[in-house]
Amino acid sequence: MIDQWVRVRKWLLPAMVDTTEAEVIAELLAGRATLWPGEKSAFVTVLHTDPDRMHVWLGGGDGAEMEAMVAGMSAWGRAQGAQWATVNGRRGWKRKLRKHGFEPRDGELWKALT
Repeated sequence: MIDQWVRVRKWLLPAMVDTTEAEVIAELLAGRATLWPGEKSAFVTVLHTDPDRMHVWLGGGDGAEMEAMVAGMSAWGRAQGAQWATVNGRRGWKRKLRKHGFEPRDGELWKALT
């Protein structure tokens, strides 16, 4: 995982406005977060309860590749028991993710996975 992190960190560092790299790595190593490395982008997701959801914690890199990764991440979240996928981030994602079933709710974008 560390080798992948070193490769993709340049895309995720700009998204770390409310956390540190050390905190992200600790969550990944503890298994409380999942790294989704792409060729030109990456995501970090976490599973939450109340409600059961997969939350996209961090993301960055090539927008087209990131958008293409949404379906696989959603399927994984569903397989983990998540009923929802949530994302918070820049306003441009609202438009891009709407076509993938995400809707605004409580300041985030939500998508039913069931």
